[in-house]
Amino acid sequence: MAELGDICKRCKKKVTTVTSRKDTFCENCFIRFIRGKQRKQMQDDKFKVKFKVKPDHTKLRVLLDFENNEESYVLLDSVISMLMEQSNQGPKAVLGFELIVSVINDSPDFQFDLAKLKNFYGIEELQKLGVSFIEIDCNSFVTDNKFEQLSLDIKKFQTLKIKDDIEDTNIKSYSELLHQAKDKTTREDFSIIVHEDITIKTAVDNKCSIILKSDSMTRMAVTILSDTIRGRGAEIPRHCDNKYIGTFEMMHPLSDILNSEIKTYIKILGIDKLSPSLSVENVNSNLSTKSKTVNDMISEYFQTLEIEYPETVSTVVKIGGKLSNNDENIANLHRCEICKFPIYHDPKQWLEQITVLDHVPPQNEEEKANYQRYLESINNDKEIESSNQTVDDTSVNLCYGCMVTLGVSEVNNLQWPQRPTREEILSEYILDDDE
Repeated sequence: MAELGDICKRCKKKVTTVTSRKDTFCENCFIRFIRGKQRKQMQDDKFKVKFKVKPDHTKLRVLLDFENNEESYVLLDSVISMLMEQSNQGPKAVLGFELIVSVINDSPDFQFDLAKLKNFYGIEELQKLGVSFIEIDCNSFVTDNKFEQLSLDIKKFQTLKIKDDIEDTNIKSYSELLHQAKDKTTREDFSIIVHEDITIKTAVDNKCSIILKSDSMTRMAVTILSDTIRGRGAEIPRHCDNKYIGTFEMMHPLSDILNSEIKTYIKILGIDKLSPSLSVENVNSNLSTKSKTVNDMISEYFQTLEIEYPETVSTVVKIGGKLSNNDENIANLHRCEICKFPIYHDPKQWLEQITVLDHVPPQNEEEKANYQRYLESINNDKEIESSNQTVDDTSVNLCYGCMVTLGVSEVNNLQWPQRPTREEILSEYILDDDE
């Protein structure tokens, strides 16, 4: 194995200063190594430079979901580099695609300086490459949607929706929407749902047919384990591979890049100067376990694991990629009222099937008395439930994952925006495209 300080075995010119995956690189070769992995994911002909185009040629429009984190900056830099290479292939070269960067402000700690980012690459250069930016405030998601009142009984896995629309909702901002839950993991869950809805709507509004997600291989592995823990196993396939929703494609160009490699890439090119958040190391490491989300704790686990055992991260992602759902009958499935994803198995029925229903009969007088009190409490609950039922309430479906996260936060009443499913949003895009 080559050591740091040796001549780089790739370019045979410069000294190696970077080590990754038990290999060494000079800085230039490491940058090419990372960009090569991104290019491999976007090597389809539709992304390539064109030299002969028909008069009615419509350029491919691609939306980059910029999350203002390290992965987003690396993906943006790599894709801009790809467009620069295409623009240098002669005066007749037509860029393979237009890049629209969607920047969603979904955090109170959001720090993003668009002017500094544009100056880093050059305003004229970005215009020449056809790169445009869209800044979105998540408060618009609250003001653009009507709300509904959900009443949850977590113990019985039952959710009722009050039929009367909420005209004067108490939810006035995105922050208030999230803080209906006291648990950070639940709030993070809400944020992910809203972020993806806004991203897809933005792609449709800007006539983009592809969304680039900035998830690195490490982050994908974190998401897979997090989904498993939070009861969202059915959603794992959409995080592991390029996913089609109708004719709409979601891609993960950084799916073969480790988080440690992301950090090295940023430092070499000086991208860490673009945002204060990029220069902060392990901001969650000093927090107590109770103050961390499930994602935070799993991320810390992989940070210590990927340096010595990077193949473990890859294995988790590969296993997740082998999971798949049968989407043939997806139109006939119920949808979760909160996350809008298909419910493949009724959560209450599933729990009852894996639960031992037969009980050991009471053996003594004390146990018999306790059993009798239990039966009386059940009857009392049924009487209360029947007296509280009104014709204005409608039973709705919640998936197991949403039930679990809401149960952890002890949310009994939730105001949640009414909105179409992602397939319904994209169906409008497909109709407009045909026209």
